[in-house]
Amino acid sequence: PFEGASDAEFQLRAQPVWQGGAPPEKKTPTRREGAAGAALPGVRDDGQARREMKPQTVVEGAGVEALPVAVERGMAGVGARPVGVGGGFPPGAAPRLPYRLRAQLEFGMARGLGWRGNTNYRASGARQPSAARLDTWQLLLAGFHDLPGWDIAPGRRAQPFLGAGLGITGYRLGGYVQRFPEPDDPQGSLRRGPGGEIPFTAVPGGSGRNFTWMLTTGIAITVSGNIHLELSYRYTDAGEIRTDVGDIAIVRYREDGARREIPARINETTADHRTHSLLAALRFEF
Repeated sequence: PFEGASDAEFQLRAQPVWQGGAPPEKKTPTRREGAAGAALPGVRDDGQARREMKPQTVVEGAGVEALPVAVERGMAGVGARPVGVGGGFPPGAAPRLPYRLRAQLEFGMARGLGWRGNTNYRASGARQPSAARLDTWQLLLAGFHDLPGWDIAPGRRAQPFLGAGLGITGYRLGGYVQRFPEPDDPQGSLRRGPGGEIPFTAVPGGSGRNFTWMLTTGIAITVSGNIHLELSYRYTDAGEIRTDVGDIAIVRYREDGARREIPARINETTADHRTHSLLAALRFEF
């Protein structure tokens, strides 16, 4: 029978067996080292008792399932003790980390994004809106730290997470136009046309690739089995967007309302490529 079984240890006991004569003299217990390096109960070998070390086996006891044990058998009985479980922790008490780490490789593309900005020419007014068409692709290696979650319904669990990633972003910029609707001097060189047309400057496009990093936080909700719905916020820094060195078209209006275009050579212009995103996604685990 199993007696005194607990998550920490249990003893498998059997009555001593002998035939005829007086019972063998009880010997002082000693400590012996088992195969896994754990201290095992033993008996002295005095010729009346024979000790035999058996291979590891599996014994199931109260509150403990399939625990490896080392068994020492002799005429004094059979003793069983868990060994090598949980790296030194008692059975059933091995630490369970309240989180887990996961990684994923992400690739995304976006076409025809409307880019908006504000330029900073002198004496051209505080508001100098600029606009362009932006195509991008992005490759990221991201790591996520799943925090302890909670059950929200049978079979539904909510689990918050934090994440970060590194990678590369490619971009192509076109249709870049800078407008000057509110110059410091409305009757100066940035005056409007006779029909209220706003003076503008058309800038060359550009393309390139940048080192990218991102930070994210959100919550994952179990949909079924290995499918999760993720709701998250993400901040991404993809470096700078640059236009090419080239000719620009400066469109202005004379005092008589006549339109004029002034070609000019320009160096590259730059703008920060940083995004704040709210995302909803389905995650499949395998």
